[in-house]
Amino acid sequence: MKLTVLLLLVSVGLSAAVDCDTSDIACSNGEKCIPQRYICDSDNDCTDASDEDAELCSAWKNSKCDRNSVECFRNGETKCIEISEYCRSEAPACDGSLDRRICLMLAGQRIDKLSNFTLPDDAPGNLNRSNELANRFRSILPNTISHESCPTLYTLVGDQCLSVFYIGSVSWGEARAFCKVLGGDLLTFKNISQFADIVQHLQRYELSSSFWIGGSVTNDTEGWTWIDGSPMEMGTPFWATRYSGNCVNRNVTTAKSEATCYHYYQSPEAVPSGECASLSFEHSYYISDEDCLRKMSPLCVYQGTDFPKRTGF
Repeated sequence: MKLTVLLLLVSVGLSAAVDCDTSDIACSNGEKCIPQRYICDSDNDCTDASDEDAELCSAWKNSKCDRNSVECFRNGETKCIEISEYCRSEAPACDGSLDRRICLMLAGQRIDKLSNFTLPDDAPGNLNRSNELANRFRSILPNTISHESCPTLYTLVGDQCLSVFYIGSVSWGEARAFCKVLGGDLLTFKNISQFADIVQHLQRYELSSSFWIGGSVTNDTEGWTWIDGSPMEMGTPFWATRYSGNCVNRNVTTAKSEATCYHYYQSPEAVPSGECASLSFEHSYYISDEDCLRKMSPLCVYQGTDFPKRTGF
């Protein structure tokens, strides 16, 4: 009930400040309206790029439904519906994984950072959703932190024992310290086969987390290196492609009639966005350079040769 009232208050308080159609939403700077379906479509439709905000897109996108849609659990059935419909549903409301702060943003008809919205403590369905998350956690234990062939808190992926600790969220340094406590270290890739195995595993079990891995850059001389000091391979197929609102020049030969200005670049840039490497959910688990203090999940690889006795779950 409180969420419904809050949605109405946000709608009344902000809709008057922007003149958008019902199915549109104003950009953060208020300069223009765009269709809600343009949010997080990898195209900068707002001059301030607010429609492609990383935090917003991480919550907006999911791997289970088409773009602009989300899973709705209701009356014993599960189906994909548009995000706007999900937010309007009240009889009964949808239960699902969508961050309900998105609903507050849509009600206000203005794009804003999700951190600027606060949900009431007793948002409907929280207990049921919490129990559903617990059931999912138990169902994917064998594929994240439990396997008979690996030590406690590790699972088997390819020929390696990994701890896919998606329920945690820490900085890069803390993630590495956590891995060491488990007898491992942050994951590194030695070849494309290992990389493909990991990406396929994360996608198969629909883990909507970004993960820290054991790569970083400390200076321009050494460049990007793994934690054992070996150089990280740059470019395709390992590193993510990012959108830029600015013109990105590419050193390619083109006909005079062809454009030489592009809006996408491959991570990392000469001046990186961050000094630590992650597998980014936002970028389909390709490697991304991120701020080392950003909160992500540890992705550990076991380094011992003897497997400790398992305690079980």
